Amino acid sequence: MKRSINKAPGARPPSPGSMAPAPRRGGATRIIRQAKANSLGAFGAIAFVAFAVGGVWYYLESQKTRVIVVHQGGQSGAPQEQVQPLPQAESREVFDFSKAAGDGPKGTDPAAAAATPFGTPGGAVGSTAGVGVAPGASSVRAENPAIAALKAEKPLVLTGLDAGRDTAISRDRALLKAAMDSRGWDAYRALLERSLGAAIPTLAGKDGRNRFDTLWGELPFYQSFLRWQFLDRFTQSDIAEISHDTYALEMLSWVLNNPKAMEEVLLTMKPEDDSAKVLVFLKDAWTANSEKFPKFFNLALACAVVFDRDIAIAEPLGGESTVNGLSRYLWYIEKDEKGKLTAPVHRSSARDLTWVVCAPVATSELEWALDKLHMGRGSWGNAYGMVEYLMERAVKGLNPYEEYSFAEILKEGGICGDQSYFCVNTARAQGIPALILAGETDLGGHAWAAVKTEANEWNTTIGRIGGVSKGEGNNPQAGGSISEQEIWLWNDRGHQSELTTLSVHRHLWLSDLYAALGKFDETFATASLANELGRSFPETWSRLYEVKEEKEQKDVYRQSADPEIVRTWREFSADMRREFRDNPRMAALAARAEDEHVFPYSEEGEVGRAMNRERRRIERNSGEQKDLIAGNLKREAELIKKRGESTATRDIGRLYDSALREYGGSITGFKMMAEDYFSFCKGDSEASRKAVRDIELAFKRVVETGSKDWFRANTESGIYKMIVGYYRSIGDEGRAKLLEKRYERLLRLAERGAL
Repeated sequence: MKRSINKAPGARPPSPGSMAPAPRRGGATRIIRQAKANSLGAFGAIAFVAFAVGGVWYYLESQKTRVIVVHQGGQSGAPQEQVQPLPQAESREVFDFSKAAGDGPKGTDPAAAAATPFGTPGGAVGSTAGVGVAPGASSVRAENPAIAALKAEKPLVLTGLDAGRDTAISRDRALLKAAMDSRGWDAYRALLERSLGAAIPTLAGKDGRNRFDTLWGELPFYQSFLRWQFLDRFTQSDIAEISHDTYALEMLSWVLNNPKAMEEVLLTMKPEDDSAKVLVFLKDAWTANSEKFPKFFNLALACAVVFDRDIAIAEPLGGESTVNGLSRYLWYIEKDEKGKLTAPVHRSSARDLTWVVCAPVATSELEWALDKLHMGRGSWGNAYGMVEYLMERAVKGLNPYEEYSFAEILKEGGICGDQSYFCVNTARAQGIPALILAGETDLGGHAWAAVKTEANEWNTTIGRIGGVSKGEGNNPQAGGSISEQEIWLWNDRGHQSELTTLSVHRHLWLSDLYAALGKFDETFATASLANELGRSFPETWSRLYEVKEEKEQKDVYRQSADPEIVRTWREFSADMRREFRDNPRMAALAARAEDEHVFPYSEEGEVGRAMNRERRRIERNSGEQKDLIAGNLKREAELIKKRGESTATRDIGRLYDSALREYGGSITGFKMMAEDYFSFCKGDSEASRKAVRDIELAFKRVVETGSKDWFRANTESGIYKMIVGYYRSIGDEGRAKLLEKRYERLLRLAERGAL
């Protein structure tokens, strides 16, 4: 979840209801005056008033609410009792996730809320029954007394012997129940924040890597700490959506009294998750089988964060066009209980299970995989090779399938995409986390599989071939993509250790709390400690980056150009690159730190040398990832362009001409460099012509092989097409046609050889 040190986590805008205009008064009086003036006469006026008053009376009787309104004027000048309808809440559907609910559930009016088992006794929030309102006076909604009481509560006792006494435990339970009954979760979270702030000084040590360990060991404190974080993931309106349901409150009570469950939620949820829908799914899972819920909580949570959006079945079988999340959850419980899964789901974390439950296939396909395939978890990669490669499908686009079922793919064969689909989704049916990866290689586009073949190891080499610059897969939870290099990171010893993972995130959560309390020095210290404990966790570097920027903004006596500040940012970048030297894609934040906090205050020659060192480091430590080199070149070219010198275009041309020959051997890297080079030269006809010539010459020197292998020939033809397009854009049609004939002949020869 994105954080800002300027804003306490969980701070939320006021409820839309609180900004509504005050209701207008005196409606009945205006009706009477209008009727008197009506040209239809007294009879019409009396009939009109009778009709209006009768309608209002009928409405108010149904609402069981009466308001005394004192009118001025009228025939006698004496106060009159008239029925005045109260302003009604906007009518909404019960589960309208796109709108905030304020302090009450959506689709209910205040009076109805008071009648529910969880309403506040003695009337609803904001009720004005029995109160006289003078004309022109503004309408002020009274605060729910239970919420007001929560706001006035003294801090909870969270430390020492008193925290474990029956009095403190009973008070904790009573306040949690008060939050549930009144739906005053924001007030309850504020109480937790005050209590935690009062308790920390008595528990935390002054220095050392373990100085906060006493916080995690003090159960009353730690449970309140987790509740505070949990309630930051779900808004008051999210919880109000399910508060009408007894089963939902039972589920919520179980979670809020279970530290392990709250930890799993905090470790699993992402900012992209629809928190309201996550809660609704957890409620539905509890309702479906509350006895199994504790054992399969991780499975329920994984389903909740995956199925907060629709998962389409690309090839519908048996009438299923989208995956039903609750049915998928219950299916895995059934198979786990019967011992049919190669990897029992009740033993996996929710984070792993997001890569299991997301299989975009019909239930019948999952059943087929359990019935027909019997392999050990460690050897599941063999499923990729079980599908015979079908060359006609690759060259001619042949589609031999009627249903695209697992059985058909196994019988007919397929290409790399079909092999990956079969391997990954049959693994998921067995409870094994897996995903499809795809990327460009020196032989063109390719798909392969990443499977967690051991309890603590992901294998990303299943079906993989060389020359992959950047493999990516779809992220079923957050949307978007995830890189192969991120998966490599999951095999890191620190990431495989539950103890280390939890320790790192506890310190990040504590940094959130200090930020909310307005204690910046402690915020910076805990973020730095989290980074020290979890150097291989990119999120610790992101947090450290944020607080470093905040620290720089707070120091009004020093400027960004201060050599000491520049030095600390240079050290940040160097440290991060050192940590991820074998996986440089994870060090992208280091480049941002340089671009924003180092290079603007550095000499031109120093910047060029730093960029060149980075390119050589990537080439040495991660030669396949030439797209990173292309990204580095683009950064340097943009810095040259920003200087605004008359020689900028020429200098960019020299930079790319040299780089294409030195680093252009990778297909992906060459294409990215060529595209960026030509883009920088657009608008300058002479520079554009030189760029196209440089690109063509570099292609012939370091890329073109003339191979008759269909995959290589098809890949080289793709680059030829790109160069032909550049020649046409500068008006050189003759050269474009010549190259066009060359790659068309190359493709014909390769296709003949392939078939």
